[in-house]
Amino acid sequence: MRGLKRNNNRSGKLVYQFINTSVYLLIFLLLSSCAQVVAPGGGKKDVKPPRALKYVPDSAQVGFNTKSVQITFDEFIQLKDLNNQLIISPPVKTTPEFTIKNKTLTITFDKKDTLKPNTTYSISFGNAVQDITENNPIENYKYIFSTGTFIDSAVVKGKVENGFNHTTEKGILVNLYSKFNDSTVYKSLPDYFAKTKEDGTFQINNIKAANYKLVAIKDGNSNYKYDGEAESIGFMDALVDVTEKKSILIDMFQETPKKLYLKKATYDSYGKIVFVFNKGADSLTVNPINYTFKNYEDVALDYSAKKDTLTYWFKNIDLDALKLQLKDGNRIMDTLEYKLIVKEDALKAKRNKLKLSLTNNFNGNQSFDLNGEIKMVFNHPLESNPYAKVDFKEDSTLYKSTGSLEFFLEGKNKMKVIYWDSASSNKEKDNSGTWINAPTIKSPLLKESTKYHLFVPPGTFTDFFGLTNDSIKIDFKTQEEKFYGSVKLKLNVRESKEQYIVQLLDERENIVRENIVKAGETIDYPYLHPMQYKLKLIYDDNNNGKWDTGNYINKQQPEKVIYYSGAINIRSNWDQDLEWKVEP
Repeated sequence: MRGLKRNNNRSGKLVYQFINTSVYLLIFLLLSSCAQVVAPGGGKKDVKPPRALKYVPDSAQVGFNTKSVQITFDEFIQLKDLNNQLIISPPVKTTPEFTIKNKTLTITFDKKDTLKPNTTYSISFGNAVQDITENNPIENYKYIFSTGTFIDSAVVKGKVENGFNHTTEKGILVNLYSKFNDSTVYKSLPDYFAKTKEDGTFQINNIKAANYKLVAIKDGNSNYKYDGEAESIGFMDALVDVTEKKSILIDMFQETPKKLYLKKATYDSYGKIVFVFNKGADSLTVNPINYTFKNYEDVALDYSAKKDTLTYWFKNIDLDALKLQLKDGNRIMDTLEYKLIVKEDALKAKRNKLKLSLTNNFNGNQSFDLNGEIKMVFNHPLESNPYAKVDFKEDSTLYKSTGSLEFFLEGKNKMKVIYWDSASSNKEKDNSGTWINAPTIKSPLLKESTKYHLFVPPGTFTDFFGLTNDSIKIDFKTQEEKFYGSVKLKLNVRESKEQYIVQLLDERENIVRENIVKAGETIDYPYLHPMQYKLKLIYDDNNNGKWDTGNYINKQQPEKVIYYSGAINIRSNWDQDLEWKVEP
């Protein structure tokens, strides 16, 4: 009994020690937990970019003769979008290797790439150097060094614009060449270069004092060279003295392709093949190889306005497939073969059904312009002699005029409603269908706020395939006259040219009116919708009535384009006079 009692006392002591120890351990853990350092919430966000602490060799080092550079920053960094941000000027043959270890950036030049003597180099990182926590960039970060005894400091800056519409673009290459001939831009790397910002501005720094040829290139393949008409180019006529502190303006343009070629051909409806070319041409022919048309009227050619698209219409061919040869003058461009669509199948087809249809310039518009022309465009060429009387009512009264109201064919499938002026009595045609002593053609004289009804009976028109029109009914109402505003524009140009092209544009640069004028002339713009307009002047140097692009080899700049400095604000029922003093 005494032994058992002694054992029980021992057990109780052990339990007491265990509980005591556990309590101390629990208190220790609680105290440790309270003592832990926790990052405070809601602190300020890091917005500071990395800062360079050390350069080896030093920044702006002269007598540079090493193959690597080390830059140590005050925090861990990363390189983001380096391929697009990096600019090394003058360019090197092989892009250096960029590596990061901890907080140090190492730039290693290719061992085979020899740097030019007595030259200042600039390695521009743009915004590529960033910290790794918040992506804060060092803006426009550069490392500069010279292989000579001093850092060159000349600067060239300016702006690059599209020569036709003055738009700007980011990333256009602006090159400087110290040694230059006509082939340099095709074969050689520039001595210095920079890239434009979104607003078209550029700045080339650390240039050796000299005269340079300046050329801007839209470098599509990043080879720092001009690859011809596939890329845009702009150039200064005279050499640029980089010691002169003046801003330069460069007009970019894309050259007209030297060689004509077929871009695509589409045959998805009966009797119609559309050929699209890379430029316009007057010497195109389409010749069947495996078929001879018995009647010349079984073929029709229709050119687009720019003559870069040719629609080839054909009919009455009893073949499964047609082979065609495309020629530009005497040069064979291409040979194509098409499995022919059967006419009977085309007449029953759900898609691209063979049917004569049209579009018009009303488009459901209940407020037709008072000065608008009534036009309709058919989907097929119309047969010759398409003139036909139509019913044209003003309100409920049949239209009355001094002449005869008719359709007039413009091109192969575009119609305009006109009437013949009674003063023109002679309406004879020659064998080609051209009017002799052509009568005056006028559009119907429309009254304001008036309802009109145009009706063309079925079968009035017959198309190339012998199909006729269904009934054509068009109802519209004219706009009231006080809705419009007007402008009288006097053109005052310093430079004396034989003629100019003046374009009135909407805010999206669509042409609203176009006039070919001489300096000092006044242009009337009646019936203008109330809105803001732009004015554009084109120096028509060769008097061909259109803007012409430049040519690099011929040292030909694009024709000059000038915009009016402000917007033309047109209000309803308001007339204004405007003088445009054009400064070159």
